[in-house]
Amino acid sequence: MFIHIWRMRARKKRVGDYEKFGRQVTLPSLKKIDGCLGAHFIKIFEARKPEYMWLVFWRDHKALEQARTNPLWREQIKRFEAGKYYKSIPLELVCEALESFTQPPAKPKRPARPSKAAKASKVEESQPEESPAEESAAAESSGQGVTGPMVEGE
Repeated sequence: MFIHIWRMRARKKRVGDYEKFGRQVTLPSLKKIDGCLGAHFIKIFEARKPEYMWLVFWRDHKALEQARTNPLWREQIKRFEAGKYYKSIPLELVCEALESFTQPPAKPKRPARPSKAAKASKVEESQPEESPAEESAAAESSGQGVTGPMVEGE
């Protein structure tokens, strides 16, 4: 995989227009070019002046070179230059990835719904406790607990 890195300082007055251009023109153009595996449009967080970077991932060096001749690529470059977004000449690097890994973003976990057993235990916990005398009286009245001799048929 090859990575095309493109870094530039933007004109302060054109920052909003440039960000819009990147989102609405450059990214959609790159998505349509064969061999482009992905792209990241990045604003450099700690820069004193507005500075941006593009990381564009290509299947191989040949795919990147073919993209440079693609009419979509050429058209968006012309529109970029006509927009006069940059303050300094952009720095371009072409790099070969030796190793990499990606991890999908973590999905927020929804709280698990309590099971029926958990709901039942909550109901039991919310009822006031009975004293041992009340428990035995309740057991006797319900036919549980104390059992004596029974006559058949009862």
